[in-house]
Amino acid sequence: MKTFTALLSIVLFTSLVGVVLVSLGVEQHHANPIWAIGTSLIFLVTLLIDVWMFFAIAGEEA
Repeated sequence: MKTFTALLSIVLFTSLVGVVLVSLGVEQHHANPIWAIGTSLIFLVTLLIDVWMFFAIAGEEA
């Protein structure tokens, strides 16, 4: 059950990040190198937070 809760939390968090990025209009600035680097860093940080959240919530059950 902890694994399901962890996966649900990750989906919600990642969806929230996606909604924020779309509301900022990231898809309109993909050709700009500064926006591309910034978006890449946001994706990397989101991935790291997702992994941390999974192991923090699922614990030993993972």
